[in-house]
Amino acid sequence: MCVVMPPRVALSTRMALVTGLCLLVHGCEDVNGGAVELSWKLRPASSSAEDKFVECDSDVDGAGPVDRMRLDWEVRGVTRVWTGAASWRCTANHGVTGFELPAGEALLTVTPLCAGGGQAEPSSYIAPAAEQRSVIVGDTISLGAVEIVVVVSECSATRRCICGEIAIGHMTSR
Repeated sequence: MCVVMPPRVALSTRMALVTGLCLLVHGCEDVNGGAVELSWKLRPASSSAEDKFVECDSDVDGAGPVDRMRLDWEVRGVTRVWTGAASWRCTANHGVTGFELPAGEALLTVTPLCAGGGQAEPSSYIAPAAEQRSVIVGDTISLGAVEIVVVVSECSATRRCICGEIAIGHMTSR
């Protein structure tokens, strides 16, 4: 029995083909700093429902929809401090910055935003504590899955629901 082996393609040729295909599919991105990746879910502060998560628009009277999730950063470098932010549609449940955070020690915070870009009333949600991470040029920091606890029941004048009638920075008309 005779077995014919296909010709071997050199490793360098295969790597060049794979790299070329990758650039065609994904494009090029300048790498000037580090990136951050995170996912999020909204959990009601209290609920008797079987599903322990709520959608960005909970459809609860007194609670408005969470429009976006914002990641803020403050990076301390050797000679200065940089601040910045990125935001994504809440319904995306996932976001990744570009490689734009400068190298250094970063303090990262996540905040829900209401329609019109206003920050949700601080008493209407609980976000994880700020995380400190080292930013390295070309690396991605993964914050993993972030859980935001939101008030979506028993709304009143003394207990604001997430993105309810008053949100910091703007008034909503609900």
